[in-house]
This record gives sequence, structure tokens and C-alpha cells, in this order.
Amino acid sequence: MYDDKGGVSVSIYVTGDTHGSEKHGIHSVDGFMHRLNTDSFPEQKEMTKDDFVVICGDFGGVWNTNPIVFAESPQEKYALDWLENKPFTTLFVPGNHENYDRLTGCKNEKLLNSWVYERMNKTEKEKLKTGYPQAEWHGGKVRVIRPSVLMLERGYVFDIAGKACFAFGGAKSHDISDGILRPYEYLSDKKFSEEHKRKSGMMIRVEGVSWWKEEMPSEEEKERGLANLKKYQNEHGEVNFIFTHDAPASDKIYLGYQEMDDLNIYLQRVYDEAPHAVWFFGHMHDNKRIMGNHYMLYEQIVRIA
Repeated sequence: MYDDKGGVSVSIYVTGDTHGSEKHGIHSVDGFMHRLNTDSFPEQKEMTKDDFVVICGDFGGVWNTNPIVFAESPQEKYALDWLENKPFTTLFVPGNHENYDRLTGCKNEKLLNSWVYERMNKTEKEKLKTGYPQAEWHGGKVRVIRPSVLMLERGYVFDIAGKACFAFGGAKSHDISDGILRPYEYLSDKKFSEEHKRKSGMMIRVEGVSWWKEEMPSEEEKERGLANLKKYQNEHGEVNFIFTHDAPASDKIYLGYQEMDDLNIYLQRVYDEAPHAVWFFGHMHDNKRIMGNHYMLYEQIVRIA
């Protein structure tokens, strides 16, 4: 990209949920390989690895659970390598539909010691407990999926293309109204499969397979986020951008939602601390400008710097 004076200008683009690498189900706009190919996103022809595309949660590129090894499936590896080979750097905040065990490490000892992982050896379990490598990057911490495919950890202010960006991923799943099945509560795969089959057609998810409690931030993450945000703004001034998956309570009210969860209330505190920052979130599967400088994004890709 070039600025008006002919010099090199670093760019930031933002989009919403991609839900994995390929189009699937009723969401024909999903899939980062579909959304970020050259035909759909021709702007990349002038981009370099110093330019950025930010995905506001539900990246979904790391999803499959492997009970034997901590490894990407062939399909995942192909898609993530494809993304790594794009001319830009991809950043994402985690959403609610992410495999947190693989991204940030499995901490559930009951699950690790159950029949689910009985075939996984000690070395592979240690990898699973750790997740993708964590690294310091541009003022905060990231998980390195590929050298230029990075997950922004919650609660840090990152310097991205010269802009101060606060990142705080996560959201509460709403497609679990019929409950969560926990495999480690069953004595065997057979017992679990029988129960899973019995609940076929119901709105359920399976812990460690399609749902992870880490979709909602811990108190430690929330405290760290506010502390880092306040510290940055006291020392440097207000942040420029905020990237989240869910929205602050005031935005949810504006959109007609009646119930707020702990994360919406927390993000409202973030909003109170940085009321002038331009805010981008996903999760709602729509594109809309809200209350002046807040934007809900889905399949649209917008340039913000």
C-alpha cells in the first residue's frame, strides 16, 4: 500500500468470524480460504507481511481433537500453510467456537486422565497441556500458529501498524441450550456414544471436542486486561482500536438483547475506560455500525488504517 505522498503505508484490515478454513453449512460466507482469497480480497495484491488482517473471533482454523497426538489434521495443516503463504500477517482474537485445548493448552486433568486420551503417550500429553507456542509480540503475548498467523492473547495492548490496539477475545456460546456432554463423566467411549446418540438432534456440545469453558475469560484475564489498558492509557494516551469477539453491554442493549453475561458487563468497563477508541467485534453474524465508533462485522472486510 502507498500513502498520498507515494511512500509505503502499513495497513490494517478487519473482518468477522470465519468459522474455519472452508465454507460449510448455511454460512456460505464462512471460511478464511474463501474470504481471504485473491478474488474476494484483491487488496492483498499490494500488501506485505507488514500489513495485517484481524479476525474478530471464531477463527476456527484450529479445531479438530486428536486423541492420540497433538497435531494438526492434514486439512488444517494445508489451510494454515495456505494462510501463512498469503502476503499479509493474520491476527485473530479467540471466539467461543475455538479449540482452546489446542490453542492455549488443556488444563482439564479429568479429561486428560479419562478414556478420551488413554492412547496418548506422556510426551504428546505434555504438548497438549502447553498448546501452541506463546511469544512476546508488539507489546503483548500471542500464540504462534504460524510465523505470520497469530492469536492475540486476552488483555494486552498491541502496537499494530503504529496503532495501539487492545485485544480481548471470548464469548459465551448460545447453541448449548440442551447442555454440555462431558466425556470424562462416562466410563467408556461406548457409554458416552450411547448418550450422545440419545441426544441426537438436541442443541448440545461436547467438552473437549466442540466446546471449551475457556471461551469465557478467567478473572485473572479480566483483571490483567483492565490493568494493562489503564497503564497504557496513563502513560501513552487512549488506545486507537479495540478488537473483541463479543460486545460491551451497551452495544448489546442497542441491538435489542435483553440478557447480559459477565463478559458483556466486563467489556462495558473496558468501554468506560476507553470511550473514544474505535471498537470492532464479531459474534452476531451481521455487519452494522453501532453508536458512532463501534462496528459489528461478519463477512465484510474493512480497512481501518
